[in-house]
Amino acid sequence: MRSIKIIITGQSNVGKSSMMNYLCDSYVSSVSKKSQTTRANIESYTVNDNVSISIYDTPGVTVFDKSLLSVLMKKSFLQPLDKVDVLLIILDANKLFSDIDRSIIETAEMMKKRVIMVINKIDLLSKNDLISTINILKKSYSYPIFSVSVKTGNGLTRLVDYIKAIAKESNDEGNTKKQDAINNIFVQEIIRGVINDLTYGEVPYDCAVITDKITESKNLIKIYSSIYVEKINQKKIVIGESGNNIKLIGTNARYKLEDIFSKKIFLDLTVKIKKNWKNDYIFLKNLGYIS
Repeated sequence: MRSIKIIITGQSNVGKSSMMNYLCDSYVSSVSKKSQTTRANIESYTVNDNVSISIYDTPGVTVFDKSLLSVLMKKSFLQPLDKVDVLLIILDANKLFSDIDRSIIETAEMMKKRVIMVINKIDLLSKNDLISTINILKKSYSYPIFSVSVKTGNGLTRLVDYIKAIAKESNDEGNTKKQDAINNIFVQEIIRGVINDLTYGEVPYDCAVITDKITESKNLIKIYSSIYVEKINQKKIVIGESGNNIKLIGTNARYKLEDIFSKKIFLDLTVKIKKNWKNDYIFLKNLGYIS
């Protein structure tokens, strides 16, 4: 079997998680218009035409606060670079190519990694503007450039075909299945993605999830997780009136997890307060943001 390992990176909200979900043909990474949707490196696997594809989704590097969490997020895309074959950098068709994008590519070049440039959201761009954007990139880089819209599906087949074409023969049979291993950080990020969708204000940014315990039997996975916020009013928002919001969070997260793992899920969620957790080294290590 041929195999390839890919890291998906780029600025915040350019479509990295949507791209990963498309490549894996499943909801494996949180998608939201809010920043910090993905905070940890999420790894998943898929098989396409007998090609094993390992994919890392990384946090967006455009984070502006000065917390320890933000520092870790900005550097996190570096951690899996030595494990992968290809760096897939996602660019927003409506944004200028930035110094951040340049630094990502320079890092890949220093580590001698193959680079693929993907211009996403072309459904929001005119044909002439797209041609102009591609020509600007070609003046500085000789890497393959793909223009796509994850939203409409335009251009994605050509990108996937290219990824499969550059895969190499491998004796590694470990990554030949879709996501089937229970991983605490993976579960945490799925739950937190649901919280992002169902809460407002500062809650999505000040919220963290720790998976305290997972047990698995033949037909059932039991997951016990704690949701941490920084303030009492944030706890009230997460719980909601008469517990309606926490019930909805639990239901939506359970549906997503059942779809991913193809098993019944029992999900127990507890909401707790922890002030200034974004600067707590031990807490961030327990979250899995520090290795």
